[in-house]
Amino acid sequence: MDKLLRFSDDDSSPNVLKLTPRSLDTMPRISSSIEQVFSLCSIEKKQLLNNPPQRFLHVRVKAGCHVYLSNDKCEMIYLIYSGFLKNTWSDIQGNEKVIDFPMKNEMVGLDGIANKKFVNSLKALTDSELIAIPLEFCKRQDIDSDRFRTHIISVMSQQLVNQQKSAFIISSLPVDAKVAKFLLNLSFKFKSLGYSEKSFLLRMSREEIGSYLGVSLETVSRTISGLCRIGVLRKDNRSIEIMNFDALKKIKRLPAGITHKPTTHAKNAVNP
Repeated sequence: MDKLLRFSDDDSSPNVLKLTPRSLDTMPRISSSIEQVFSLCSIEKKQLLNNPPQRFLHVRVKAGCHVYLSNDKCEMIYLIYSGFLKNTWSDIQGNEKVIDFPMKNEMVGLDGIANKKFVNSLKALTDSELIAIPLEFCKRQDIDSDRFRTHIISVMSQQLVNQQKSAFIISSLPVDAKVAKFLLNLSFKFKSLGYSEKSFLLRMSREEIGSYLGVSLETVSRTISGLCRIGVLRKDNRSIEIMNFDALKKIKRLPAGITHKPTTHAKNAVNP
């Protein structure tokens, strides 16, 4: 699939980065000042000394389109302004693994900084809007850029912690607990953004959840259905409502027969 965006080197304005779209759907809508970017990143507000004023363009990405692909040249990192995306990695055989599902106010593209090429691919699951931040800004020797570099280090550290937690979930927990933990983590992210922690849409497919958790899509579907049968969840297509948070937190394995047919041995044990 052709990537969505390509950035142009010719810039008639010293303060605003221009985009060369490959699609008419890709047009910058607005730009954000450095003050606004710092506010979105929750960087401590101090007097900003940018001169001339720095602005960053917003880029709209339609659902199903890539922001960038693996091995694309990295000239930008991105702050998600709105939307829901999927970060993936593929091996040399083309097998794809979902890394995470970044949302509003999260920084993406940091994997491309080291070698100036993106390692992962970023795809929009919903219509999304991102703020493009040039790497050149991050390299500048001024107070604003220094503070932003410090923030990037903090973000990278938190991403490392999140990856370690994800690795534990994938490698150690039973399959039912993996799905339960995923839903709880998603609920927490929605709550932190000011949305409902109880009711939300699953913007990703069951297959994508399975790729992230290291289980099959059938396992994800059976587990979610099982959680509904015991009254922990309520679902309507992709709409999820958590009915019992305490029960969801305690899920290790669902009762026998809820998600899987009992084995012959289990049947004989029940009906000797």
